[in-house]
Amino acid sequence: MLVACILAQAAGCGKKEDASESPYKIYYVNQDVTALVEAEYKGEMKNTEKAVPDMLAALQKNKEEIEEQPAIPEGVVIEDYVIGDEKLELYFNAAYRDMDVVRETLCRAALVRSLTQIEGVILVAFYVEGEPLVNRDGREYGYMQSEDFVANTGSSINSYEVMNLTLYFAGENGDKLAVENVSVRFNTSHLTEKVIVEKLMKGPYQEGHHAVIPKGTKLLGVSIRDGVCYLNFDEGLKNITPGVMPEIVIYSIVNSVTESGSVSKVQIAINGESDLTYLESVELGEPLSRDLDIVEEN
Repeated sequence: MLVACILAQAAGCGKKEDASESPYKIYYVNQDVTALVEAEYKGEMKNTEKAVPDMLAALQKNKEEIEEQPAIPEGVVIEDYVIGDEKLELYFNAAYRDMDVVRETLCRAALVRSLTQIEGVILVAFYVEGEPLVNRDGREYGYMQSEDFVANTGSSINSYEVMNLTLYFAGENGDKLAVENVSVRFNTSHLTEKVIVEKLMKGPYQEGHHAVIPKGTKLLGVSIRDGVCYLNFDEGLKNITPGVMPEIVIYSIVNSVTESGSVSKVQIAINGESDLTYLESVELGEPLSRDLDIVEEN
């Protein structure tokens, strides 16, 4: 699991300049290597091709008037990067793996939060020696966005909680939703909605129920805005789940995410596109509300 990032607190952000008044920020690592500190950034942000290398250069050094450490430590080198379709891929040398887990998490959070402010950059992916960056369990982080690194108000960088989830999988015949109650221990730096979808992708956890999200599907991004949860999946979601109706796939996601009560609707996109009909059955052009009429009766 990701180590929780304690992002910049108000008292720690205003050392030499008031970053809170600036529309753009750059993130550094504090001297204790426990948190991020933000500072004002006045570089180019509209021209993507110019803004990305400028921001990457700034992330490898500190401003003289700021005492914090640069986001990218000495020895870690970005050997190449690729921009396209509002995605930025960063290619690091082998030294990236030499960082301990806390420093690496803070580095990653600083880069993603800084770079996604650039117009034309929504998602960022990391590669080390040409291979996708993976966590301790060997799972790829994939594309990340700023919302993946939320502020942690606790004092510890290892903050976890246990949460009880109500998840919806396919019932025995694949034409109804079946309810499962599961418990998950999660890192508080993660959005709850992301935890829910990732748990849904690993299930089901009871006999007689069927998986709903096609195997191999990747979750590219999660964000919350005005009571709507925006989920972006890769092309894998378009694959047919054998024996499961398309409506069951979509509403397993919608019902599971809205069950938490923090959002009322879910907008599903595939590779950033939502104006489509899922498997010629479900319109995804507008945010969807939960549907309990297709849930099996106990």
